[in-house]
Amino acid sequence: MDSTARHERAQQVVTELCDWADARPDVLALALVGSYARPPGAETAESDVDIIVVTSDPGRYTDGTGNLPPGLELPLLRAKQWGVVAERRSRHATTGLVVELNITTPAWAATEPEVDGGTRRVVRDGIRVLRDRTGLLAKLVDACAA
Repeated sequence: MDSTARHERAQQVVTELCDWADARPDVLALALVGSYARPPGAETAESDVDIIVVTSDPGRYTDGTGNLPPGLELPLLRAKQWGVVAERRSRHATTGLVVELNITTPAWAATEPEVDGGTRRVVRDGIRVLRDRTGLLAKLVDACAA
């Protein structure tokens, strides 16, 4: 599959996740990060679709699988904790792409007293803000660009 086809499939995943997030008031922000957030050709056939989910209630998505987006296959491929980020990795049922949901609280995007080094690397590596109800990610992107 060529880069254009991979990006079209990734866009299908992103559209579904945006619809899912729009129906959840606790999801404060949603962002595509990593290779699919960069121009076509940055991703490879092995690239996953990396999504940051900033929520006021992370337990809603980490304490079970019932509230995860419906297009994701279960069981999960992996569930891992990375500091304040809970990774939930699954395959998208329609596209076959691996989707990595990185579920976190607004603390992940904190800009004061300074942006966390790991967060800064994620943002600088490529981010496309998909939803940002409170401007949290816009502020983070600006802080990382400075």
